[in-house]
Amino acid sequence: MSKNKQILMIGPDSKGGITSVIRMYLDNGLINYVDFLPSYKGRSFVFNICYYMFFLVKYIFILAFNRDIKIVHIHFSMRGSFLRKLFVLNIAKLFNKKTIFHSHLPQNDILFGADSVKLINKLIKNTLNKPDLLLVLSNNWKKALETKCSNSNISVLYNPVKIRPIEQKNNDQTVNVLFMGRVEARKGIYDLVESAKFISNPYIKILVYGDGEVEKARKLVSDFNLDEKIQILGWISGEDIDKAYRNANIVVLPSYAEGLPMTLLEAAAYSLPIISTPVGGIPDIVTDGINGYLISQGDYRTLAEKIDLLANNEHLRTSMGQKSYEIACEKFDISVIIDNLTVFYKALL
Repeated sequence: MSKNKQILMIGPDSKGGITSVIRMYLDNGLINYVDFLPSYKGRSFVFNICYYMFFLVKYIFILAFNRDIKIVHIHFSMRGSFLRKLFVLNIAKLFNKKTIFHSHLPQNDILFGADSVKLINKLIKNTLNKPDLLLVLSNNWKKALETKCSNSNISVLYNPVKIRPIEQKNNDQTVNVLFMGRVEARKGIYDLVESAKFISNPYIKILVYGDGEVEKARKLVSDFNLDEKIQILGWISGEDIDKAYRNANIVVLPSYAEGLPMTLLEAAAYSLPIISTPVGGIPDIVTDGINGYLISQGDYRTLAEKIDLLANNEHLRTSMGQKSYEIACEKFDISVIIDNLTVFYKALL
């Protein structure tokens, strides 16, 4: 790879999983040959429109005058993100740049739902056919998009995680169950609250971290008199996130739709057993009965049973956590992902 920065990466600079992925790329070597141009800040509606317009002007200026740029690597997700990046992709093509369209979508029916009109579906398919490389987060996504578009260059690139050394967990009776993510129905937070009614182990503490419908969730916990079992603690960052994982014994994410959630990658890197659902790329992280359990969406009774099962068996938690760690090292370690991405860049160059 040339020392000149030949790749321009486009994506959000805000809270959320995509930003975490981009920052991890840049912090672990990509900054040496990739320029990052943020297209979204995640603030007010008016601010975001103005920011995007300014971004487009700067983006076009870079493509017009920086002849070193050979590849435009575009990260996108659903709805507004897809629409914004559609224009970014087309502009790159106008300047004859190689393009990577990197999907972080939580589910394929967001793009190809039954409610979508034919014209929109056609626009989406045409867009997905344009990039020189279409990157997706999981094998399930690859199979899904291969049936939805005719792009012959679709590859899987997992989200990365930084591996942590295995640590011995505390031996006191309390079992901390960690939920880390946006507090909303799509993430299954209300199923987790429901499950707390049926958990029998009195030493279990469910700790919920994230932004979103925090007050609504707190009220529900209070209405159900579950304050002794579950705490909605709100958004945290930096060292507080590290501390939350190190204090956890089990990680849960009973989502209805996902791409490849950073929460579960982090859980694996911290040697934790996982309880989740078989949506999106989660089966690439969690093998049922090996490093955790996969339950059906909305099945809060089984969620409670699996939490109790792990809480009551320290040996099972430890062995499943060890398997999580091995999976993280083999498939998701940042060095592995950077190597894979570099191979894609070199092939396009």
